[in-house]
Amino acid sequence: MPVLSNPVITLEEVRLRKVTLSSIDLDVMIRVENRNPLGITLRELPFFVLCSSANAGRQLASGNTGRVKIAARGSTLLRVPVRSENAALIGALAAFVTKGGVQVTIRGTAVIDAVLFGWEVPFAKTLPVTMEQVAGSLAGK
Repeated sequence: MPVLSNPVITLEEVRLRKVTLSSIDLDVMIRVENRNPLGITLRELPFFVLCSSANAGRQLASGNTGRVKIAARGSTLLRVPVRSENAALIGALAAFVTKGGVQVTIRGTAVIDAVLFGWEVPFAKTLPVTMEQVAGSLAGK
């Protein structure tokens, strides 16, 4: 049996869907690429959405992809909607307004099953969310 390699997990985009005074709805776009000659099952991919400030990251939301099959040498783009309705949102909004944008970090662990084996693959990626993106979201773009 060939040695299986870790799938490549890439955060492609964090898209603002909706902004209100009490919540932010985001679409987190995660690509999972399987370079193995055998198909794998992504059992789950739980993750946290963190907003970076000057001194720390505050958790805004969490999400999970659920179970997804990835074909041999295949790639799948997953859209995971998440909503933030917590106190960290106020700090994120303040940083957003004063700085014109914020850094959003997605951190999690992919749980993989393949034939008789299972393993975990941690990942983290930071992307900016800018005023232009919010304006586009509010305009329906």
